[in-house]
Amino acid sequence: PDTEIIESSNLVADDTKSEISISSTASFGESVPYVPLSQQQTSDGDASLFSVGSDDDSSSSSSSSSEVEILKQNRIRNIAVAIASFAFAIFNYGWQFTHPVSAVEILASMEKQSAPLTAIGNNGKPTVIDFWAPWCENCKVAAPTLQAVEQEYGDRVNFISVNADNGQNWPLIQYFGVDAIPHLALLSGEGDAETALIGPMSRNVLQSDIDALLNQREGCAEKVEVVKVCHDELPYKMFDAFGNRPDSRRVNFVEQ
Repeated sequence: PDTEIIESSNLVADDTKSEISISSTASFGESVPYVPLSQQQTSDGDASLFSVGSDDDSSSSSSSSSEVEILKQNRIRNIAVAIASFAFAIFNYGWQFTHPVSAVEILASMEKQSAPLTAIGNNGKPTVIDFWAPWCENCKVAAPTLQAVEQEYGDRVNFISVNADNGQNWPLIQYFGVDAIPHLALLSGEGDAETALIGPMSRNVLQSDIDALLNQREGCAEKVEVVKVCHDELPYKMFDAFGNRPDSRRVNFVEQ
């Protein structure tokens, strides 16, 4: 009896030091053999069971790595675009600084883009006729202002540029009584010559007169034969080239 007790106690002691594992092949009701966990060989199914967590961790890690890589590429691309834009701006500034557009080039460009003379009094728009010459210093001074005003009003006004050095324009110069340049002839939408501004004019002066020509009076179209002026009074008037020949004030050119 004493011996059995000692063996039983040893068995219990051994059991407390070991871990019991249940075989995955055991059926319900069958006895399970005692096998220490340290002596078991893990099957492929068990290995995959315990490795699920590690697979999820690796997939999430790869996903986060790809996102970081995309952000890094976007940042590099944005920096490259910013550098290219800055370099282009510096190059454009340097080109304009070393190759400035002269006033004569501005005036010649405006002449090429001029409205036809037949538009005067025929399309209902007021007209600004600029008489200039390449040797005229005041014309060069006024060129940027005229260009800015033309860009501001666009298609609402007929802008016509006339080179006084061109012999073909002499009949037109004589008709408008041009004896000094720059000479700006302002005509109403009906084709009436309202005034002429001589010399370089400020932008505000020219804008004020053009705005008055654009501001048509209500009901003027029905009373055009009675009311000669269908626009506001021009705030700035200088030279009336048709004062001694009022019958020639209304201009209406016909294409031949």
